[in-house]
Amino acid sequence: MVVPLISLILLCPLAAFAVFGLLGLANRRFPRQDYLSTAAMLIALACSFLLLREVVPEPEAHTVNWVSLGSVTFSMGFYLDSVTAIMLIVVTLVSSLVHIFSMGYMHGDPRYPRFFAYLSLFSFSMLFLVVSDNLLGIYIGWELVGLCSYLLIGFWFEKDSAANACKKAFLTTRVGDVGMFIGMMMLFTKFQTLSLYGEGGIFALAASQLTTGDMVWLSIAGVLIFCGAIGKSAQMPLHTWLPDAMEGPTPVSALIHAATMVAAGVYLTARMFPILTETSSLVIAYVGGITALVAATIAIVRFDIKRVLAYSTISQLGYMMLAIGAGSYVAGLFHLTTHAFFKALLFLGSGSVIHAFHAMHAHGHDDEHAHEHGEDPDTEHVLGSEIPADQDMRNMGGLRHKMPITFITMLIATLSISGVPFIFSGFWSKDAVLAGVLGRAMEWNSVHHYILFIMALSAAGITAFYMFRLIFMTFFGEPRNQEMHDMAHESPLSMTVPLLILAALSLPIVNTLWFNADYVKPPQQPHLHAPTHAQVAPDTKTGGTGFALSLFGVSEAVAAEEDAGHGTQDAHADDGHHGHGPAHTIAMILSICVAGLGILLSWLFYHRRTLSAESVATTFRPVYNLFWHKYYFDEFYDGVLVALTVWKARLFAQFDGTVVDGIVNGVGVVTRDILAAFTGAFDNRVVDGIVNRVAQVTWAVGGRIRRIQTGAIQTYLFVVLAGIVLLILIFRAF
Repeated sequence: MVVPLISLILLCPLAAFAVFGLLGLANRRFPRQDYLSTAAMLIALACSFLLLREVVPEPEAHTVNWVSLGSVTFSMGFYLDSVTAIMLIVVTLVSSLVHIFSMGYMHGDPRYPRFFAYLSLFSFSMLFLVVSDNLLGIYIGWELVGLCSYLLIGFWFEKDSAANACKKAFLTTRVGDVGMFIGMMMLFTKFQTLSLYGEGGIFALAASQLTTGDMVWLSIAGVLIFCGAIGKSAQMPLHTWLPDAMEGPTPVSALIHAATMVAAGVYLTARMFPILTETSSLVIAYVGGITALVAATIAIVRFDIKRVLAYSTISQLGYMMLAIGAGSYVAGLFHLTTHAFFKALLFLGSGSVIHAFHAMHAHGHDDEHAHEHGEDPDTEHVLGSEIPADQDMRNMGGLRHKMPITFITMLIATLSISGVPFIFSGFWSKDAVLAGVLGRAMEWNSVHHYILFIMALSAAGITAFYMFRLIFMTFFGEPRNQEMHDMAHESPLSMTVPLLILAALSLPIVNTLWFNADYVKPPQQPHLHAPTHAQVAPDTKTGGTGFALSLFGVSEAVAAEEDAGHGTQDAHADDGHHGHGPAHTIAMILSICVAGLGILLSWLFYHRRTLSAESVATTFRPVYNLFWHKYYFDEFYDGVLVALTVWKARLFAQFDGTVVDGIVNGVGVVTRDILAAFTGAFDNRVVDGIVNRVAQVTWAVGGRIRRIQTGAIQTYLFVVLAGIVLLILIFRAF
């Protein structure tokens, strides 16, 4: 049943794309393209749930040989384990809800069929990436996801901002993909295979063949492959494309930021978990920690509701990378799952808010519908930044009474992402990450992991602050733009029903049951050893241990085995939790404290107005400017990298025009004026002379011989007789 179900999951969105490509895009009158695409995703979702029953204690690989080049055979197949099954459900569920939401949000768009075609191809690409059992299949899905993001971010390509955003996303992620490809080739050169699983797979060969001397090589390969995740999952320093991706339609933002493109990087990092070394793990963890902190601080000062959520996504992705790099494999994937639901809810909720103002801007002022009229959106110039009026939170306020469903569902998502205990899934996944990092720090006595824990804890507190800032500015207080407030309205059922479903999925009773010790098991990391500076407790158990959040049945496997060969301690996917030990207790208490502090400060600043955000910004103007200008990453790229590239392009153009063209033109002059003149004269005088002289001689000889042809028979008989006489004389003489 596994192969038919996976095949059906892949074929449904691919078939929907093919139908739109052949019929929908060519004929806009093709009836109900949206129904067909949505039905295809719902079928894929149903098949994904059926696959849950097929996951056995030992994962299954279904591989077929694809092509052979010499002695190397490339296989292409499916790999089904608990992580694959969960990711399939996450992708198909979020994609299905985005399809349903888009039916109301994108209604009336002149390229309506094309939008659903791109959504279907996007979903297929991510699903193909998830089920592939080898790096080749993952890379194919990886690049298809990048292509689809380019098409969807630039869907309204007549807007310069959208056209520039899609190019920026495509080119920025390509930078990381180059590193990923080099890392893949390093593994292929070493093991002569791209398959990950089985006896002949990379993981098994790396565990059995590599020695201590190969750890530097393996660390470099792991970091290079992680470069692809840095690009796709918008980690520092390749994160700048993600906020600009907000130029695409809001449903696209929900799909990209929740379950597809950005999730691909986290999924890839988790899949490569068995070959991560101490060095590569620390690199991943620090990149994730820095990303989580930097993006969270930038989100504090944003006023565009979609860009606040964009930087929130970057921060949460950094959180997941930090977890995986710190060894919390299950916690990282757990947070990936919970984040997919509440972040999709937040983006679709923001789309509902933007859609609420559509009636007022229907004549050309709504940023996300002005493309239909060929007009520029109504924007406000703030500190050099243009924010669409219907996305600017300073134009909102008091919407909770006008849009109760949107408000309640977004509030649930905000409580979840802020880590409010105990009834929201985000609390449990964040707690698992924090406990895992702190547990590793306490077990190894590692300064690095204590620093990472402080980063994660700080990011958690800042997240609660800026998310409730969004809620207070959007839904509470008095309307700041009375005209927009009067025109606001609740969205139709096609948009609110997905919000309600995602709100239910943001509660832990649904998704935390998937993560338990019997279902999701972290793979071993044979190349990860306790660092030399670590002081591992001598009484650490060598057997598998686990922890359980007994309220909802969440548990995480923890294993640590003694490496007899090296005399050091191996940590196999150790998440740092030992029962309800001190790490878990401390992390939970601190998590609740920082979340409460963040919410309290946000309430004082943006609801009660006891504290003034403007005064704080004025007092700490350099810090505020640093956050507002996004740490000057874009300025650095534009002023250094882009400017240097343009300068080099102009230099090469000048070199081409002066030197290369000069050489070519000089050769042309020499060829034309000297060689051509010489060969022309030689041809005219020598070659033509010889030919003409031969012709003259032939003509003269022919003229002489022609006179012999008199046409008189007597003359011919005389010649014949003379010849006979001459022959007789010759024979007689000799």
